[in-house]
Amino acid sequence: MERNEKKIRINNKIIFGCIIFALVSLYGVNNVVSIEYFSKYISLPIYTIITGVLIIMAIWALSSADRISEISKKSLVFLVLAFCSWFAAEQMWNLYEHVLFIDPYPSIADFFYIIAPIFMFISLVIFLKPLRDHIKKKHIAFALIVSTSILIPILAITFQANIETEFFEIAVALIYPIVDAVLLIPAIISIILSFKINKNSFWTLILIGIVSFIIADNLYLILVIDEAYFDGHPIDILWLISYVAWSFAMYKLIQNSKRNKPKKYQNSNDQITAKNIATYGINLVLVLIIVTTIAVLFALNYFWSIEQSGNFMMFFSLVLITLLVVFSSIIVILNSKLTNALDTKNVKIDNLTNELIKSERLSAIGELAARLSHDLRNPLSVIKSSVEISLIRNKESLSPKDHESIQRINNAIRRMTNQIEDVLDYVKTTELQKKQMSIKSCLTNIVNELQPNKINIKIPDKDITVLADEGKLEIVFSNLIKNAMDAIGDNPGTIEIKSHDKEKDVIIDVIDSGSGINEYDMNKIFEPLYTTKQTGTGLGLVSCKNIIEQHGGKISVKNNPTTFTITLPK
Repeated sequence: MERNEKKIRINNKIIFGCIIFALVSLYGVNNVVSIEYFSKYISLPIYTIITGVLIIMAIWALSSADRISEISKKSLVFLVLAFCSWFAAEQMWNLYEHVLFIDPYPSIADFFYIIAPIFMFISLVIFLKPLRDHIKKKHIAFALIVSTSILIPILAITFQANIETEFFEIAVALIYPIVDAVLLIPAIISIILSFKINKNSFWTLILIGIVSFIIADNLYLILVIDEAYFDGHPIDILWLISYVAWSFAMYKLIQNSKRNKPKKYQNSNDQITAKNIATYGINLVLVLIIVTTIAVLFALNYFWSIEQSGNFMMFFSLVLITLLVVFSSIIVILNSKLTNALDTKNVKIDNLTNELIKSERLSAIGELAARLSHDLRNPLSVIKSSVEISLIRNKESLSPKDHESIQRINNAIRRMTNQIEDVLDYVKTTELQKKQMSIKSCLTNIVNELQPNKINIKIPDKDITVLADEGKLEIVFSNLIKNAMDAIGDNPGTIEIKSHDKEKDVIIDVIDSGSGINEYDMNKIFEPLYTTKQTGTGLGLVSCKNIIEQHGGKISVKNNPTTFTITLPK
């Protein structure tokens, strides 16, 4: 599994590197030889396709937000809003630049270009909020100094270049570097924390994109002022690197979310067939619509003759196809998510149904067992008393064989009494009588009662107090120690009990040197009526689990060595 994940990471890096190399080569060649129709056939499609892929990946990641740990859902929402804003901005820019051949300023594209970094800023702030204890004043000061040192000269150059323009145009021109500088502050802090705390490949890609974008924005302003920018300029590579890096970051989230997929509902063959028809039917229809649209648009572009109208058709075709693919992807993603949600709900319904059936059966069994146990206790007490009295009266006249028979009777009575007590402990649901109790004292009393011969029982030296029902915890500890003694059998062995005091919990480990629990039995030992002992009822460990959960704690078991771990709240 680790080898496969490593292989996937290497492949992703290779693909990322190849895409960046291809973009650098393409724009580098254009800068040297000026490729004809570069804007129409290369720049326009690249910006449309890459930003379209980014939107698809972002929405896909957002649909799996519940299974993503690298970023909170709230932070991811603002990140997706930022990507949507950049997508809208790029398409508006392409419309003005490549189709209408105009340069309106300010325009709707400027609004989206400005709002996108603001959404990104909010996303970063939400991401940094849980890490505020790690953020030092020197980190903030350093980020402010770097951001200000970049902002002031850019503001001065921009203001000087636009001094003769209208106030609104100057304001918009100045907002660009201000927004970038504000975004740079949390970006720098995130970079510092990523080196100091944890290197996260997702956030590394996001931060690479942010830094690349801010550098591109500031260089673009200088180039525009010097009238040196042209479509297909090498600076475009920096913006494209940002979009590619963010696309890979979203893809990383999608990959990680797949590892945390919930267990799917096991449908019948008919249900599986119906679900496959519905799923693949929707996908097939969407593919047919997209292919048909592409074919029609290709035919229109092929036969269109007017140059300006041809540019319009090229832009219209690319945007339409991109939007069609984006919305189709959203439908496919939502359909998949709804199917998974339905499967998860079906799993929960099945589990609840099984639990309800089991509870009803156990309730009926419990009532019957309680009545039988109650009725059997008195006759057993009479038998036990009669045997003891007979033994006292005829002690001298009884032969060794008679003593052996009486001992077998006593052993049988003891086993039956223990089984009755197990049943009653499971059936009884009395309220807890909580008080501060000593774990060490409780364990000492139980060990003294059991009096094991060949088995050494070690209780913790350090005493810990806990708010609990002492009588019920005695049942739990007694059950666990008896089970450990049964696991060791007639061989010499040890049972070690350890206790740990944590902030809010007390943890108690019961460790024995027995042969261990079979892996098959490990997942079933806390189920009612399941036992591996010939004389067991299968209710002892269930009673322990019920009592611990009634206290708001939990109990678990592991092998090598066999260890039952109890966690109780203080």
